[in-house]
Amino acid sequence: MNAKERIKNWQDESKADLESAIAYINRKRFIHGLFLCHLVIEKSLKAIIVNQTGGITPKSHDINSLAKKAEVDFTNSESKFIDTLINYKIQGRYPDDSASIPSKSISEDYLKQTRAIMQKLYNLT
Repeated sequence: MNAKERIKNWQDESKADLESAIAYINRKRFIHGLFLCHLVIEKSLKAIIVNQTGGITPKSHDINSLAKKAEVDFTNSESKFIDTLINYKIQGRYPDDSASIPSKSISEDYLKQTRAIMQKLYNLT
């Protein structure tokens, strides 16, 4: 698989995860939906890394370290949002590490922010 195909693969995966996040949030499975929002941003960053390096991406789930590697600067509000999403990444993997379960309206707002960051990252590839 060449770099262009890997970039498309990461972007296609992030789009599929966004669709799944929407479905989970609509079913009031907020933690699962927000876990997927984290994956959307993670995979979008990995597309940028492949675009820049032509190589394989790090096997990391750490959005902040992936952003550094991709040389992406998030705004203060984006960074705060990403720090919030990290809680749901952990909760999705380790359910007994309690993060509070957000309301539907908060989850929908997080979904909107995820979509905006995804679009920003797509524009960088």
